[in-house]
Amino acid sequence: MSNDLLDYKASVPSSVLGGTAPLTIPVAPGLQLANLGIFIVPPVPLSNRVELKGTVGIQATAGNPAITIRVFRVPDNVGSGIQIFSKALNVESGALAERFYTASFSTIDFNVAAATGFIVYNLTIEASAAASANVIGPITFTGLAIGNV
Repeated sequence: MSNDLLDYKASVPSSVLGGTAPLTIPVAPGLQLANLGIFIVPPVPLSNRVELKGTVGIQATAGNPAITIRVFRVPDNVGSGIQIFSKALNVESGALAERFYTASFSTIDFNVAAATGFIVYNLTIEASAAASANVIGPITFTGLAIGNV
């Protein structure tokens, strides 16, 4: 069985540390950092995979915030979407602690139906209420659609 590359998209709001003005990370429902749209249209196989990768630069500013990064799939760009991935991490802001972090992730969305056509993926971030943090860059988000032939 071979694989076909169906589509590739990249969203890079900031490619370097300090490449964006600090964005305060809110408590849920979070802040949308990036999105991308993938085209999977017939006559490709009924079941496909979308590989998603991302990187977010974070600065802890007070306390020890619990940060959650999420990815949502929004078929046909309608509605709030379905969460398909989450990553939790704790960052420290103390004087002797590391205050700058680069969080990276990689995930695969399996069994993506070709009938949907256009699929939007949203990358969001949120913090716990007990502390605060900023997004400071880099911010990258890529998607690669692969079909089985």
